[in-house]
Amino acid sequence: MKTNKNIGVIGCAAILPRVLLEPVKSIGHLQVYGVSSRTRVKAEAYAEQYGIPVVFDSYEAVLASPEIDFVYIMLCNDLHAKWIVKAIEACKHVLVEKPLCLNGNEADSIRQAHERGRVHVLEGLMVQHHPWQRAIKEIVDSGAYGALRTIESTISFLPKESFQTNYRSFPERGGGSFYDLGCYWLQFLQAVAGLELESYRGQSLFDGPNGADWTFHAELQLAGGVPARLTTSFEMPYKAAHTLIFEHATVSMEDFFRANLGFYKVSFKVTDLRTNETRKVMFEPQSYYVNQLSFFSDVIDGLKTNIPLEASLERIILQENIYQAARQLV
Repeated sequence: MKTNKNIGVIGCAAILPRVLLEPVKSIGHLQVYGVSSRTRVKAEAYAEQYGIPVVFDSYEAVLASPEIDFVYIMLCNDLHAKWIVKAIEACKHVLVEKPLCLNGNEADSIRQAHERGRVHVLEGLMVQHHPWQRAIKEIVDSGAYGALRTIESTISFLPKESFQTNYRSFPERGGGSFYDLGCYWLQFLQAVAGLELESYRGQSLFDGPNGADWTFHAELQLAGGVPARLTTSFEMPYKAAHTLIFEHATVSMEDFFRANLGFYKVSFKVTDLRTNETRKVMFEPQSYYVNQLSFFSDVIDGLKTNIPLEASLERIILQENIYQAARQLV
C-alpha cells in the first residue's frame, strides 16, 4: 500500500523547483515537509513561495526530525558523500542528486554505512525511471537487427549564465562537463549493454575555468569489443543524443533530456538498413522527476525493488578512472 510521506530537503539548489517542488504536486501521498539551506533566508524564500511548512535551521535538524520520512540531498557534488552517510546514520532514506559521490574513497564510505544501516539510497539519475531505456535494451537483447556494432553519445549545452562561481568551474568540487554529464552516459550503457569492459580512455584539454574539463571525450570497449564513445561539453550547442549502430539498423534518440522539463513525450527512431524504412517509437508524456519520486516512494513502501546501490558505485569508480586517465595525458 502506498503511504503518505514527508520529504526533507537538504540544500536549496537552483534546480529544486524543477526536480522536486513542482513534480511533487502530482503525487498526492508525498509532500515537502521541511527545507534547509546554508542560509536561512534562502530556505525561507522557498518555503514561502511553495507553502513548505517548516524551515530547519540546519541540515542536522532535518535528519533529527521524526516527521521526515526521506531526505532529498541537493548539495554541491563534493558534499554528497558526507551527508549521505549522515542521513544513513540518522536512519533516513536518501534520494541524492547525481552524482552519488566523486571517487572510490567516498564510494567505500557510503557502502560501509549502507551495510550497517537499514535505509534505501537512490542516486537521482532521473532518466532511468522511464520505459525508453527498457525498450532500447529489448532491441539490443533481441538480436533482431544483428550484433551491436557501436554506441555514439553526445551530451552538451552552452551555459545561459557564467559558471564562474558555480561548482562546475571547480574540479575539486566535481566540476567540469564529464562529471556533470558523463553519469547519464554511463547509466545508459549500464542499463542497455552492461559495463563489462575490455578497456577505457578519456581525453580533455582541461582548459576550462580552474582547469576544469569544458569538453571531454571518452571511449569504452564493451564486452565483445563494442566501442561506446561520448563527448560532453559546455562549449557546444545543446544536444542529448544516443545512437546505436547494429549490423542491420540504427537506433537514434535525439533529445533524451526532454522529459526533465515536465510531462513531455520522448521518442527514438529505428531505421532498418535492409529496407531503409524508419519507424518512430513514441512514449506518452511523462515527467522524469515525477517518475523518480513515485519510484522511490514505492521502494520505501516495499512495492518495488530499489536500483542496487552497487550499480551506482560501479559507475562512480569507472567515471573516476576515466577522468584520471585523461588527466594523466595532460
